[in-house]
Amino acid sequence: MIRRGRRNSYRFLRRLLAAAVLAYAAYYAYGRWFVFNPDEILESSVLKEKNFETEVEEVVSPRYKIKAYLYEDKTNPIISLSFIFKNAGWSSEDAGKAGISALLEQMLLSGAGDYNEEDFNEKLENNAITIGFSSGKDDFSGALLTTGENSPVAYEMLKLALSEPRFEEDDIRRAKTRLTEGLKQQQEQPGQILSLAFAKELYGSHPYGRNPLGQAETADKISRRDLAAFMRKNFSRGNLIVGTAGDISPEELGSVLDDVFGVLPESANINFVREADADFSPRSKDIPLTTAQNIAMFAVPGVSRNDADFYPLYVANFIFGGSGLNSRLSQAARENEGLTYSIGTGLALDEKSPTIQGSFSATPENFGRVVQILQREWNDFSKNGATASEVREAKDYLIASYNLRFAAISDIAAIMAYMQRDNLGRDFLQKRNDYVRAVSVEQVNAVAAKYFDNNKLVRVNIGNFMKEFKEQEAR
Repeated sequence: MIRRGRRNSYRFLRRLLAAAVLAYAAYYAYGRWFVFNPDEILESSVLKEKNFETEVEEVVSPRYKIKAYLYEDKTNPIISLSFIFKNAGWSSEDAGKAGISALLEQMLLSGAGDYNEEDFNEKLENNAITIGFSSGKDDFSGALLTTGENSPVAYEMLKLALSEPRFEEDDIRRAKTRLTEGLKQQQEQPGQILSLAFAKELYGSHPYGRNPLGQAETADKISRRDLAAFMRKNFSRGNLIVGTAGDISPEELGSVLDDVFGVLPESANINFVREADADFSPRSKDIPLTTAQNIAMFAVPGVSRNDADFYPLYVANFIFGGSGLNSRLSQAARENEGLTYSIGTGLALDEKSPTIQGSFSATPENFGRVVQILQREWNDFSKNGATASEVREAKDYLIASYNLRFAAISDIAAIMAYMQRDNLGRDFLQKRNDYVRAVSVEQVNAVAAKYFDNNKLVRVNIGNFMKEFKEQEAR
């Protein structure tokens, strides 16, 4: 599992927990991955014919020289655009305007040009158009999905949202109310409380330690002028990345790029976030709270997407905690002892501080035992690594299941954008499986020893921590 900076830590936690459910279903559909049959999964896939043999094209618009990657698919009547404003995420907000990105997510769909909020969204609905925006840790992103027939309307509505948002005072007040309600809900949900505390524990005063929703007192002061200024400062052709997939030609896409995004300023004036000096001194912190389940989040330093260790660590993580019910962690804690419903790890690719993160939940009486298993398995993996069969079967699964990630044309458009953001090259879709295939047992075991370092493991827990359970954990 890979998480990017555009998702906050709580979303990552939810994905980890959800992954266990998905893996549970896959367990019965395909069996354990150590008896995994790649041909079977490919044969049953609706995407079995999609081998990404079509060359990804780099399109440059004729007027403004806006670049985009295009995966043209004339068999699909849908057109999807995925775009990223790089380095414009919530970590780059001015501290006094914290929460402005979360507000802007809402406001960009709250009317534009001659359309008020109701008319704007009715126009989208009547034409089967989907437009969405998302503020992430490192970037601010958006997406458009439309049919070819309705694409002229879709492009016009996206253009209006980016160039002529109305920012009506009543709409701003409603957005602030929703944001305030979201902040209150955070304090009522153990997973969110934990996620925020975990980020603060790791990053302290660094922007990564902030609440993605900001603060009620700062958000309340954000004005119409502030929203417009944020857009002018952060949304430009200079930090724009566009990925496109579907039934659209390079010539048509070039015109769309000029028309939709040509209205943006040439360059941005973004706040570049400093590298996160995360504190990875080994420790565990408890947050007492009356809950049915205790939850833990933990992390050690990881690697960036372009690091030479990425693919070996990708395979290693899959074996250790990233393969759902079949991971070492799940086998030890769930399958063998029935102590937890969900436990897993993933690679968090935040730009300023990549990590290996994980989470688990357990009843208070089982929590200490799960901690013991985590520490045991962590130390064993670091010391002894993986077996040759584990590496082979993990690679088989990761290769054979890759196409399953692209269940919709929007998934392909998104990877077109991230191929550019991460400098993966236009041939990445053809080469990705080769990168995985090339990983050796020796490389996996080298990164296991290097990154699964118990001397850098930070863990934050929330729930009931009675004396007897703490004593069990200490044994």
